[in-house]
This record gives sequence, C-alpha cells and structure tokens, in this order.
Amino acid sequence: MHTIRLNIHDAIYDKLMGLLEILPKDKIEILEDNNYPSISFEEAQIKVQKAMNNIPNAEGLSLSDAIDKVIHS
Repeated sequence: MHTIRLNIHDAIYDKLMGLLEILPKDKIEILEDNNYPSISFEEAQIKVQKAMNNIPNAEGLSLSDAIDKVIHS
C-alpha cells in the first residue's frame, strides 16, 4: 500500500472526496489531517522576503529557528 499527502483547494475538495468514496473500501483508507499547518505561496513569499531583508542587519535567525517559526506561525 502507498501513502500520499495532498493539499486540495476547497473548490474541488468535495468532488475529490466523492470520487475516493466510491472506490472499494478494502483498497483505500482515507485519513484526513486537518492539523498540518499550511500557508499559501504568497504568505511564504512574504516570510522569505522579511527574512532576506533582515540578513544584512544581523537580525537573521538560525536555520532551525527560522523553519520552526515558518511552520508554527
């Protein structure tokens, strides 16, 4: 069995779930993960730009702190 994780736009979520639900129950297991933090491309761009602007000012973060901040903010 294989596992995949998808980020699905709200506009097609119900259609995709409907398709998955008609597949044989013994061949697919649907596990919804609503706890995974996600951000839009635009939000990610803003966060990266802010970080890049702070580098010359010696206001940057360590890589692990930066990743943690992006994931949890």
